[in-house]
Amino acid sequence: MKKTTIFLMLFSLFCATITLTSCDKKSIRSVSRMKKDERKIIAQFIDENNIKVKTASDKQTEFDPNIMYIMPNGLYMQVLDKGNEERAVENKTHIYIRLKGEVLDPKAPANRKLDFNSLSSGKYQPIEFIYRNYYQQGEIHFELINPDPGYNLTQYMCEGLAYPMSLLGNHARAKLIIPFVIGPDFLYESGNPVYVEEVEYTFR
Repeated sequence: MKKTTIFLMLFSLFCATITLTSCDKKSIRSVSRMKKDERKIIAQFIDENNIKVKTASDKQTEFDPNIMYIMPNGLYMQVLDKGNEERAVENKTHIYIRLKGEVLDPKAPANRKLDFNSLSSGKYQPIEFIYRNYYQQGEIHFELINPDPGYNLTQYMCEGLAYPMSLLGNHARAKLIIPFVIGPDFLYESGNPVYVEEVEYTFR
């Protein structure tokens, strides 16, 4: 009798373990699945907003302000203003960013969407970074400068925001769709892209 009871207990525990493991596997998305889901989100956003998209060449230097270009690293970039002729100097130029946009998450209720705006809200400090240019599991074009105490949007700093400075000048402005692989660290696990309605770059 005792052997039967012990067997049934062990069998129940085994079944419970299998069930929990199966649930865990279903709740965890692979990176390839996350990229697939993200492509759908971006495609839907582009379609709903009638955005003209074109793949950029490897040596793209001229940008039609009415077109959003898909850059070699996957960034979607629409250049509103190329800025002046002054270009960022590697390991030297400090750049200030002010931006406005939102996290593209179709599952989030309208009243819980993550949006941000330091363009028209004076309480936010600009994001500051030093322009870099090196390779570490992908191109890196920034080193974040820690902000002073107060309101800031530094959690949104990422390669997707820094990359345009490899092509544009001081006082440039752009619209961006940033895929999660080059987006903010805090969004990597969710796989959500970021739409930047406008970002302004100013050299210090």
